[in-house]
Amino acid sequence: MKRCLLLASLLAHFGSAASAQSKWQLIWNDEFNGAADSQPDPAKWTYDLGNNNGWGNNELENYTNQPLNAHLDGAGNLVIHVAASGSTYTSARLKTQGLFATGPGRVEARIRLPYGQGIWPAFWMLGADITTVGWPACGEIDIMENIGKEPSVNHGSLHGPGYSGSNPKTATYTLPTGQKFSDAFHTFTIEWSATSVTFFVDGTAYNTVKATDIPAGTQWVFNNPFFILLNVAVGGKFPGAPNSSTVFPQDMLVDYVRVYQPAPDGVQNVQTAGVQNSASFTGVIAPGGLATVYGSGFSLETVDSPFDAVAGAFPHDYKGAAVFVNGVEAPLTYISPGQINFQVPSASITSGPVRIEVAVGGVLSNATTVTLVGAAPSIFADSNGAAILNWAGALPCTAGGASCTLWGNGFGSKATPQADGIPTAATTTVDTCTLTIGGINAPVDYCGTAPGQIIDQLNFHYPKDIAVSGVTVSATLKIGSATGAFTLPALF
Repeated sequence: MKRCLLLASLLAHFGSAASAQSKWQLIWNDEFNGAADSQPDPAKWTYDLGNNNGWGNNELENYTNQPLNAHLDGAGNLVIHVAASGSTYTSARLKTQGLFATGPGRVEARIRLPYGQGIWPAFWMLGADITTVGWPACGEIDIMENIGKEPSVNHGSLHGPGYSGSNPKTATYTLPTGQKFSDAFHTFTIEWSATSVTFFVDGTAYNTVKATDIPAGTQWVFNNPFFILLNVAVGGKFPGAPNSSTVFPQDMLVDYVRVYQPAPDGVQNVQTAGVQNSASFTGVIAPGGLATVYGSGFSLETVDSPFDAVAGAFPHDYKGAAVFVNGVEAPLTYISPGQINFQVPSASITSGPVRIEVAVGGVLSNATTVTLVGAAPSIFADSNGAAILNWAGALPCTAGGASCTLWGNGFGSKATPQADGIPTAATTTVDTCTLTIGGINAPVDYCGTAPGQIIDQLNFHYPKDIAVSGVTVSATLKIGSATGAFTLPALF
């Protein structure tokens, strides 16, 4: 299709390779991709029920297994719904106990938290031997624990015999600039060995607890299988009770839960070596824009455009290859053994580092970390580094003549939100676009999405009387507060 051919022609194929051992292989996951209002997969999840005398914490909720309190939203998320009727609260506590347990490895979920005084969401693990040795001898790993009155703070903790309850091995991670965990999805991860546990938020490690860190004379109990729990409590010793400021109902949305273990010897290495803006070949990248990840072991073939004409979209997975941006699968626009071009998911955070990983057949690469920006104005260029002007076969762009066209990337937010990976109709940028060529402002007719593409487009008039001394001229495109520099062919 024309839209695919244009995109493929614009994405230059540069690559590099690196060698290192791939670290993790997916062994269990739930992506929660069921129909709206359906319940979680009973082959993966069961429930704790009732109040159980406050679950040892003076909690107020009653846990149920009803669809009201635990269901899928039809958009790829599990919803744990907290309902209130006077001073009666219902919620859900899901667990994999008796269905799945894992030893040391990597455990991760992407979650959007609820908020408010007395609200207590958690993503955690308990030792599978709890029914025989009890708590805390079984061990507890709190991957995500938040109290709603501290909406920007995550607690990551280990509880074991002699370091539990109000005295765990714990640390906190605080979101920057006053952001809240209820504002957007975030990833919560542990990487766990037989002798240590490292805690991450959005790919940033903020605490490591080693077996040598626990109090003298106590036991390290984190080298056995553990099962997974997801819940939202109400009230209790840690958060306190709800008050008049607490808003009900509350929802915790879980995009996925994934469990990895070290990849065995002989598994194909997958390694990333760097990430760039697909147009500017710099590290300045924006949500919704196209990016390129370089490395090795990505694919056995080269596919210039994997566009799925039946689905009308670029795929998120191609023959087992996928790119994850903070755990979210990205649409793929070009694939080769050492390079994948992809669209950065539009919901990606710009408030801190995000990790880019490639998975091939469930084997996860190392992470390359980048910090995204709201807009990264950039223009696709030819092999000589000069911006591509107009369609092939279109009227030539002339100084002082009819409108000219540039193909761009990373123009930022649009007036009409666009679906990732799906070519869309024209819509302009939210922020004003200003184009300067050779120091002279160039009138802009249109700045926004390229119709029928997943790239951006700029229509403008090339000014007359630009002083040039060669075959190219410098230009800048400013969108809001972001500016990108590029080179245009000099027109006389």
